[in-house]
Amino acid sequence: MEKKKPKGLVIVDNIKYKNNVVNIFLENNQDMVKIGWAALIAVSLSSFIISLDSTFMNVAISNLVVDLNTTLSSIQLIIAVYALTMASLMLVGAKLQEVMGRKNTFIAGAVIFGIGTSIATLSINSWMLLIGWSILEGAGAALMLPATASIITGTYSGKNRTFALGIWTAMGGIASATGPLVGGILTTFISWRLGFGIEFIIILIILALSKRLKYFPPSMKFSQLDKLGVLLSSFGIFLIVLGIFSINSYKNFDVPAFISGIGILLLILFYFKEKQVINREKRPLTDIRLLKNRNFLLGLLSRLVLSLALAGAVFILPVFFQQERGANAFTTGLAILPLTLGVLIFSLISSRLSNRIATHHLVSIGFFIAMLSSFFLSYQFSLTTQIADIIPGTLILGMGLGLALPLTANIILSSADPDKQSDASGIMSTSISLGSSLGTAIIGIVLIFATLNGLYAAYDHNYPNQFDKNHINQKLTVYEEKLTTTHEVLKSNQSSILYTVVNETVRNAMGIAFEFISFIFLISFIISLFIKPLKLK
Repeated sequence: MEKKKPKGLVIVDNIKYKNNVVNIFLENNQDMVKIGWAALIAVSLSSFIISLDSTFMNVAISNLVVDLNTTLSSIQLIIAVYALTMASLMLVGAKLQEVMGRKNTFIAGAVIFGIGTSIATLSINSWMLLIGWSILEGAGAALMLPATASIITGTYSGKNRTFALGIWTAMGGIASATGPLVGGILTTFISWRLGFGIEFIIILIILALSKRLKYFPPSMKFSQLDKLGVLLSSFGIFLIVLGIFSINSYKNFDVPAFISGIGILLLILFYFKEKQVINREKRPLTDIRLLKNRNFLLGLLSRLVLSLALAGAVFILPVFFQQERGANAFTTGLAILPLTLGVLIFSLISSRLSNRIATHHLVSIGFFIAMLSSFFLSYQFSLTTQIADIIPGTLILGMGLGLALPLTANIILSSADPDKQSDASGIMSTSISLGSSLGTAIIGIVLIFATLNGLYAAYDHNYPNQFDKNHINQKLTVYEEKLTTTHEVLKSNQSSILYTVVNETVRNAMGIAFEFISFIFLISFIISLFIKPLKLK
């Protein structure tokens, strides 16, 4: 006699499922998987093109000057304005998530970014490039980047969040490190315009995937937006970074210090303004009470300092290989490739390692490894340095950064309540952008002063009491003007005193620059020691 099936159950492949409930569960699970992958791919691609946008044009400066019939100072200003736009608009970009919703803010940023890439691609003069790249792409990135972090935290939880943040961070790190290589390939063999064209295609893919993003409803009206807070924070950050960038433009520090001082004053006023808004139980531009959370504050400081050091390292490596070793843009990108691989591999496995080692311990280990590798690199540079000489240092540096980058993001975002994710992601994105822009400026200044100091020492060593500092400064001006041809001039005169002077100068300058980066990583390491164990929800 055939046995009756239990009422309310269906047997499929000898596995019992509750009738109807299983179908609903499977359908919902499949939808969540699709939404999750769509979110991860969309935010990772946006992180990639934003980071790529910040680095890939640095190797195309001379081509831009010729193609757009402009000057070197104009192109440098355009690059600076891009970083300034992102840093100054990041907080308001994060807050707009509460006015428009995370998904809508992300899509709006992508559209603005896409328009900017179109204008940049078709640029016929420096003004078009300034509007398309520096202003529109910078503004679009300021809307997209904070939304990417909050979309991840709203879509994932626990170890899945750590994994997603690892992918998100890895894509940004890879783009930052490979930006010079991509820019070099396109500029050398095709055209720099193709870089913006590729970004436009990626934007179209992001917009197609954004239809599957989870919807996060707005939580406030535009009338509730703190307009004065927007002005104080935007201009404050803008002036601080502008002051740092302008140090090279003046013979003394008075004007840059004044500009940055005004920016700091505006941010202090912003802090008290936000405190007043919170006390009145209104909606602040950003919830500064997050800074009272120990892990949030320490994670934020670690990420800012780490971004500063990474941006500085990625900046001076191309400077050395192109100007001192005579390498082209493509070869320079290959020199940074080991760093990229290290960031990629260890960003992906950091979430797995966090199952066995506490997150805050892994962050400390990552900082310590980065510090040792940058200190090792400080002894590797001279006029005879080859790419193979720095591979161990750059690879290990990437490993350390790969461990620390995604986990610091997880510490920051996990320290904020679900309803504060927009504020948390905005503050974190601001610190990343601010750290990156300051890193390029500060490490560049350190390199200049280290070069000057090294030149004094080299002349004094090889020409005792023959030149004073004024004569050396004049020679430095000539050296800077002919820097792009230094390698060719010295290659056939390696036994000359001039070669010895330049070699000692380069060794001293690069050594001091990487020692400074090591010191920055040391600060990050010390900060990380005070981070409390992370409790994943």
